[in-house]
Amino acid sequence: MRASEIAIKLLAGHVIPKAGFDSSDHPPGCHPGTRLDISGSILTWAHNLAREYRVLWLNGPAGVGKSAILQTIAEIEAKSGSSILGATLFFSRPKSRDDAQCVFITIAYQLSMRYRPYRNYIIELLTFDPRLIEKSLAEQFEMFIVQPFAVKKLLAGLRDTVLIILDGLDECNGEEAQRQIIFLIGKFSLEYPMSPLIWLVASRPEPHIFSAFSSKAITSSWEEMQVPVDSDQGCRDVERYLRDNFEEIRERYPQSIPSSEQQWPAEVDFSKIAARSSGLFVFPSTIIRFIGDTDYANPVSQLKIVLGVIDSTSSTGTAKNPFALLDALYTRILSEIHRDVLRTTMYLLALYTGKLVFSDSDSNMVLGVACNWFGVTQGDAYGALRKLHSVLKIPAPQKAFDSDEGALKPFHASFFDYLVTHSRSGAFYVGAPEIIQRHLLRCIHVLEACHSVEMSNVDMNRINLSWPPSSPPSQRDGSFAQHNAFYSSRDILIKVPHKYVNEPVLHEFNRLSSFFQDLDSELWILNIRVEGMCQYLTSAFRTCFEDWGVLKTIPLVSFNTEDIRLDETVLLTLVHSPDWSEETFKSDSGCEFSGGSNMNYLFFLPALHGTQFIDHQGQEIKKYSIMCLHESRPLSKNPAWMAHIQQQLATLTKISPSYSVTVFGRGRKSLAHIRFEHPDEVWFYALPCVSGTPSV
Repeated sequence: MRASEIAIKLLAGHVIPKAGFDSSDHPPGCHPGTRLDISGSILTWAHNLAREYRVLWLNGPAGVGKSAILQTIAEIEAKSGSSILGATLFFSRPKSRDDAQCVFITIAYQLSMRYRPYRNYIIELLTFDPRLIEKSLAEQFEMFIVQPFAVKKLLAGLRDTVLIILDGLDECNGEEAQRQIIFLIGKFSLEYPMSPLIWLVASRPEPHIFSAFSSKAITSSWEEMQVPVDSDQGCRDVERYLRDNFEEIRERYPQSIPSSEQQWPAEVDFSKIAARSSGLFVFPSTIIRFIGDTDYANPVSQLKIVLGVIDSTSSTGTAKNPFALLDALYTRILSEIHRDVLRTTMYLLALYTGKLVFSDSDSNMVLGVACNWFGVTQGDAYGALRKLHSVLKIPAPQKAFDSDEGALKPFHASFFDYLVTHSRSGAFYVGAPEIIQRHLLRCIHVLEACHSVEMSNVDMNRINLSWPPSSPPSQRDGSFAQHNAFYSSRDILIKVPHKYVNEPVLHEFNRLSSFFQDLDSELWILNIRVEGMCQYLTSAFRTCFEDWGVLKTIPLVSFNTEDIRLDETVLLTLVHSPDWSEETFKSDSGCEFSGGSNMNYLFFLPALHGTQFIDHQGQEIKKYSIMCLHESRPLSKNPAWMAHIQQQLATLTKISPSYSVTVFGRGRKSLAHIRFEHPDEVWFYALPCVSGTPSV
């Protein structure tokens, strides 16, 4: 075997397999007619000899289509008569295309296949030193890149531009290696601006990659191009992709789609899929593959499954899971999180998917407040989230307490769908009992921290902040964070389903007996929607409340109205149908109350006469009206209203003697709660009282 053959064979034996754009396992390119804006901008940069920067960093979240764009660029250049394409490397960790040690070897091999002068150089180099392939990245870069293209200028007069494409740099094994590759490329581009090499690098916007590009030593070597999420052009591209592919499926299966269906899918179904895509091609491309699967050969049935999955993620528990590829992507991203911080990561994800608040919707709690609730420091929070920048919009520290920009948000809703569906996320399921149970223990700790046994009171300001907000609004935000931690912990412990309360949780909860015995009446209900009071009666801890003497139920006829405290604020509210959305509540300008600035009570004090509701001025309350007033004045400011309350309760007793009163707390810190349902109205009463002692 000749020396040239030995050298090339040695080089070929150490390349990253199937990493080129023309390999048998290359990524798909862009759908025809899509991504023309971004592709056009990249090609303009690549062919502009007067370009200012020799490195272009294309970044965007997972699934936005970066690989497809770079694959298309490579294909266009390969077919061009004046091609500038030199080498392509598409990293893929799941496919074992991630060996950092082989990056410049792979590039060198491809360049040797394209340019004879470079091939001869490589043969001579490896014949002299075959161990070069075992040396450091810096040494390989020096010998494979710097010497031939900058020092020896092997392509002088042959090529003005040689484009090298690196896709998915974040998939390369090792963050340090990724940073080193960026530094070597950037430094080379600055030191040798006359070299023909230009670099197109694509990756997710991971913090360490951004930090590497932002290094002062190379910051002037590159420019950035983002693949935006949910842009108008991106959404139009997705719609075009979907329409073209649905038409192709219809042509492929003419016997499966009834001819009577002139439009398939129906526009409403098409719009639903397009809307869920949010400009990310990862979702529609997976959908199209599933619907057009030749193994099923039934696109109509497959489409129904997809629509069912969109409407209810529980459908993904079946074997027919159209999100398998997407799930694999999310699983791999989460698998990169170090186990030492994974617990905190799962905590935050569980909150923002609604699993920790037992809600179907994700929380809008800002990150800083959430971390103070969890007892997580700023450093620990960003350490736990640093691998998730490709799937989450993570606020900068200075925005972490911002009500508009401070919450964690997914780039694509399917990420949260994945997290809350056990059959899809497996070990990363955010509804795992152990996650919720750990959080219950945290909630117990928060409430316990508020309580002073010596002073027999509860003060939210006793909560220590793990992430104190920065000034100037620190006092306001700090107080808000403490109050939020208190109310959130209280509400979680009220709403937790029985299945999550195991022996350790129950044991710890029993430590709160004196806390609830010392809880002021207003803290039982403050910041709780009035219908939420009923959740105490279904709470997994109801037996504990009853044993501690802070929860009891008595007949309405036995409730003594003389026990109502005139020096405390009361809450009465009328609603028509229990719709508690914010837009449902309407203030009644006819009421004499002026809006309070810092109270969250819902107030109205009417008098009830049979089926007719009369306000304190004797005016009939219109049917279906809903009163929402913020007021902080106690009954003592208008003592005559006691008679109205007594009259109401007397009327309620006549209508239904079986009604009961739920009394929370003990002694002067008690609160009486009454829920009355009328055919057209629902009333809630919350009356501070001395003890709720039954009258004789």
